[in-house]
Amino acid sequence: MWKALCLTFLLSLLFPQWAIAQQPIAPVPMTPFGDGQDSVLTGSLQYQVLQTTFVITVPAGFVTDFASTPRALWSVIPATGRCQLAAVVHDFLYWDQGCTREQADAIFRVAMAESNVKPYERDLMWQAVRRFGQSAWNDNAAAKQAGKPRIVPAAYMNIPPLVTWSDYQDQLVRQGIKPEPTPATPPVYCTAGISAALPSP
Repeated sequence: MWKALCLTFLLSLLFPQWAIAQQPIAPVPMTPFGDGQDSVLTGSLQYQVLQTTFVITVPAGFVTDFASTPRALWSVIPATGRCQLAAVVHDFLYWDQGCTREQADAIFRVAMAESNVKPYERDLMWQAVRRFGQSAWNDNAAAKQAGKPRIVPAAYMNIPPLVTWSDYQDQLVRQGIKPEPTPATPPVYCTAGISAALPSP
């Protein structure tokens, strides 16, 4: 793992243009819940970090509300713009919690760069999650502890119209659906964003 990271870092210094991956995040369909506040992925979203071999997979059925991107910024930089898919990855990392919050935020910054988010917007969003993301991180940990799932199993993907995620989540809990545990060991991709070279403004 460390050899791959060191090689990536050295190549980014020698060839700055390589800092941006040639494979941006491919979009997947998302279905909004009844109130439009939350959406469920109907396919798996994959993000290959920079020029590494590390791939983050956000599974089909994951419910995102983009809340790890502070809502206070949405009037200035909407979370549904170019940073939308990076926000989904970040939201998943905040839910999964296999990486540290700092590592998740660093991956978010890199993913925004690879999504061609303007540097000043990217850095503003990254600084915002560094300053204000702790509450979202804590809320996710508390939801897991309370047994509330965030990934809808395939058998339950026929979601009724107009239902909100909060109500559907309660239904899943009553059906005995539980959240996946936090990984016992950090995924190999966790450190991929910490020392990544980003394009200059």
